[in-house]
Amino acid sequence: MNAASFERYEGMLKVTGQARYEGEIIPEGMLHAALIESSVASGELQGLDASRAAALPGFAAIVTHTDAASLKPSAANALIRETAVHFHGQPVALVAADTLAQAREAARAVQVSITAKPALTQMDQALSSAYSPATVGRFPAASRRGDSSKALDDAEHVVRNHYVTAVNNHHPLEPHAVVCWWENGKAVVHTSTQAVFGTRAVIAQAFDMQAADIRVLARFLGGGFGCKGQLWWPWMLWAMLASRKAGRPVRLELSRAQMFTLVGRRQETAQDLALGFVDGRLTAIEHDVVAQTSSHAEFSDSTAVYTRFLYACPNVSTHHRLVRTNEPQPVPMRAPGTAPGTFALESAMDEAAELTGIDPLELRVRNFADHDQESGRPWSSNSLLECYRVGAERFGWAHRHRQSATQLDRWKIGLGMATTLYPAIRQACRARVSLSRDGSLLVQCGTQDMGSGTYTALAQIAADALGISMEKVTVELGDTSLPDGPFSGGSQVTASIFPAVEAATSKLRAALVRAAVAKATSPLSGKPTDDLEFRDEMIGSRSSNAGERLVDVLARAAPDGLEAEGESPATDHQNLAATGMGYGAIFVEVGVDTGLGEVRVRRVCAAFAAGRIVNPLLARSQYIGGLIGGIGMALHEQTVTDRTTGCILGKSFADYLVPVHADMPEFDIAMIEEDDPHLPGGVKGIGMLGTAGIQAAIANAVYDAIGKRIRNLPIRIEDCLA
Repeated sequence: MNAASFERYEGMLKVTGQARYEGEIIPEGMLHAALIESSVASGELQGLDASRAAALPGFAAIVTHTDAASLKPSAANALIRETAVHFHGQPVALVAADTLAQAREAARAVQVSITAKPALTQMDQALSSAYSPATVGRFPAASRRGDSSKALDDAEHVVRNHYVTAVNNHHPLEPHAVVCWWENGKAVVHTSTQAVFGTRAVIAQAFDMQAADIRVLARFLGGGFGCKGQLWWPWMLWAMLASRKAGRPVRLELSRAQMFTLVGRRQETAQDLALGFVDGRLTAIEHDVVAQTSSHAEFSDSTAVYTRFLYACPNVSTHHRLVRTNEPQPVPMRAPGTAPGTFALESAMDEAAELTGIDPLELRVRNFADHDQESGRPWSSNSLLECYRVGAERFGWAHRHRQSATQLDRWKIGLGMATTLYPAIRQACRARVSLSRDGSLLVQCGTQDMGSGTYTALAQIAADALGISMEKVTVELGDTSLPDGPFSGGSQVTASIFPAVEAATSKLRAALVRAAVAKATSPLSGKPTDDLEFRDEMIGSRSSNAGERLVDVLARAAPDGLEAEGESPATDHQNLAATGMGYGAIFVEVGVDTGLGEVRVRRVCAAFAAGRIVNPLLARSQYIGGLIGGIGMALHEQTVTDRTTGCILGKSFADYLVPVHADMPEFDIAMIEEDDPHLPGGVKGIGMLGTAGIQAAIANAVYDAIGKRIRNLPIRIEDCLA
């Protein structure tokens, strides 16, 4: 397949308002729902008096833990089945009424009785109770190879520092919403989710139903970044209970303030990192992480995991510990683990470069890992050295000493760089392709498009395989009535669907080729099948000018059209012949106002290697989107909790800072061509690569500008002035 830049398949639908998001579905007789939230961070619900609410106009139903007791217990519905309060803002009931205003009024009228208990509202209040989880994601929480302690003692140079990253919230533009109803015991659920099949499985388990009796739809999503998953399910299940109780459809949409508390966040981390060097080569790494999780559930990013992989080093130990607090539950957020982990590692590498007197880029090249250091396996492909070379050349890194720490008006200029990486993984996937007699193509997969371009990628893969123009392709996604597809996360979707669509289109091509060469009157009669190709809506011979229109072959061999399904397996991590990883090198230029302490990212040059690129235009957009998120983590985003009450402060975009257009630098993106024969389709994920690494590159550039090391995120004005 040749990479080609097509505009977004669904772009026109979105900009003209024709794309209907699931929260915009309005069935007849729909009720609106509002959540009743706890005003304490820890306690026990003693009772709810809904008598005043029930007397209000429009009131239809209230559901509480009592109603949720009918659900089959699981971690997905634990919060709505119990009376324990674990964090400030935790819902204790849901009210449904004819209008949203009536639902909110009824929610305020419900009298809630909660016995408050002592709460731990900050991670530093409970460090003594930190514990080690068994795993972080799919990795062991602790690792050890060699003897890092002895190697640090023997090292010529040692960098040892403490790094802190703040809580971030996901905040996609579209808030979480569900519109649901019941039809003869079957459920129809329109909801903003990154996992339609995962959502269906949770509903089936909770209500003890057959999956075939549940239809979940998420045809368009306004972003997700990791939050439209398991933490949304309890409140969605309450809406379903309210719909069943009232006998009418129910709509629940979260407010922007509720998205700070109810659907996850990037966890706070405190990292201790030590690097040891002999002759400019890493001989020891120790990376210990303490992170926040909630009092009612466990989650840990794989923050130190990628330290095990990135550089060649014989002695490495990593360790993750968790602290339970009465705060909202963390979940994966774009570049989970790699974003906070590379901030520490790549900041420390910059300090090591200064300590050893080696250029920061040269130090990284010198410590390049030519194979997977943990498993001993080869890389499936690894173009990191080429990323370094191309990125440095386009950025002008060789001339940095003439550029850095210069003064432009009130700005001091600094340059920095860092490495990024993310594993190449995939999920099981099925896809269906249907070719009509008129040559139009229907491509179907149940997976959802989070806004990253899945519609376009599917259309492009199938169209290219059959030599059909994109205008003749229709794509259907986001519906559990379609073939099973992956959840949107972990940069896996394109890598998962590519081999499935390729398998399905291969079946169609084989059938069409057989029909073309079998007909004696066909121009392709008797041609070797390996000589034929699909292009310009024809089947043509590579060795001659012979060819036949696709529609003519179809009319003769399959007047009712052709259909085929293909599937691809999930990554089998236990039996990999080679380890797949995407890489990147990120170079930044910042300006620091030495009078005001303001930091501006002036330009970013990033070179990425992520296997086969299906659509360079969309890939560039994904990389830039990731880099913007990384800039936000580095300079803007921080969720603050009041230590006394456990309430999140400033639950709006007036107080939670995110990058805006005025913060945007000049972006120069290089995509390194990479052939990876070990991966089906040669595709690696790209969505996470931009979000990791840039935080350290910015911090390193700030140091280059003002000579101050800042080891906490976000970097704020006061950090630069202090």
